[in-house]
Amino acid sequence: MRAYLELFTHRAARWPLLTSMVARLTPGMMILALVLLLREHGYSYAAAGLVSAGHQLGVGLASPLQGRLVDRFGQVRILVPDAVGYLGGTICLALAAAGGSAVWLLVVAALVTGAFYPPVTAASRVLLSRLFPTGQLRETAFALSSISVELGFVMGPLLAVWIAEAGTAGWSVVLAGVFAAVGSTGYASTAAARSAPRRDGHRPRGGALRAPGVRVIALAIAFAAVAFGVLDITVPAVAELAGDRSDAGRLIATLATGSLLSGIVYGGRPWPGTLPGRLRTLAVALALGMLLLPLTVHDLRWFTAGLFLAGVFLAPTTIVAFQLLDDLAIRGTQTEAQAWLQSAVVFGVAIGASTAGLAVDTGGPRLAFGVGAVAVGVGALVVQLRQGVLRAEVTGAILAGVDGGSPSR
Repeated sequence: MRAYLELFTHRAARWPLLTSMVARLTPGMMILALVLLLREHGYSYAAAGLVSAGHQLGVGLASPLQGRLVDRFGQVRILVPDAVGYLGGTICLALAAAGGSAVWLLVVAALVTGAFYPPVTAASRVLLSRLFPTGQLRETAFALSSISVELGFVMGPLLAVWIAEAGTAGWSVVLAGVFAAVGSTGYASTAAARSAPRRDGHRPRGGALRAPGVRVIALAIAFAAVAFGVLDITVPAVAELAGDRSDAGRLIATLATGSLLSGIVYGGRPWPGTLPGRLRTLAVALALGMLLLPLTVHDLRWFTAGLFLAGVFLAPTTIVAFQLLDDLAIRGTQTEAQAWLQSAVVFGVAIGASTAGLAVDTGGPRLAFGVGAVAVGVGALVVQLRQGVLRAEVTGAILAGVDGGSPSR
């Protein structure tokens, strides 16, 4: 824990870290809050799924553009208008659902709202890389960023349900917007965010995806994210087959607990080897962990242990991926690169969720988890086959940093 305490002693990093954590409650809240909102006002689950998908599609499509704008114009000039637009969108969604609006109108409203989601996670990771360009504190900062995302996905759904039960589901949606707006504007008001540099000159042709290493990481993470979508759909199905649907929350919490604990341990100490080598090892370990799930699905005790073990490899894998991505990004495209990874996760989860639903209906949870394990395995294979590209790109980035005073090219 000493590394985390040392991180918070840096005044320039303390408030950006804390305020961005507030904004990260929103992704964990919004999907469930939208489902609760639509169901409260008599809409079908199919309608709720379409509206939720519209929101996620908006986030996924707009994230790279948002990141590109941050790189070009600076963090404050993009985050603050986005925060206002996103909060306004959540208010419109709550009012439109309460008024019985047509489903297509709600889908459009959700898509536009999602497009305004502030890219505070991508921006904060770039800022942390600038504040801590090398050394153990850099790894700890990226670990804390990933841990706060995990906490958001644990606490967010609980907050959504609690607020809906205490008042109405509309307040859950609006308060998800409030958390995004308060966290983003609070982050943008910090001295570190205000002084974050913007890109000088023209954007490179192809932007962040011009770097081969960025494409490799984004593709590998997209395949891994398919498994995340599989988990969202299939874990509740396992709980239902075991006789108690309420066990789904406990099972998902087991996965999140494994991820949180491993993330804390990973960020608290130095580790041997290069980032590409670590990613290769962790990707294989994550694939093996996911392979345990279809093998243990009919015994809830072993399945719970398998979920915990899969979670243990989850956070370190994402920490290394985001840190490596920052090293591989071309100078002036770092935020866009981080945003592309967010889009890869969003679309991977969407593909996994839709595939898992079909797999559960046709072959049961074992087939669905098998699909997830194969997807993670393909992601690990991508990292293995392109290891030479990752190593060469990192070496080039280090040499460029020595010449130009920056860890990114």
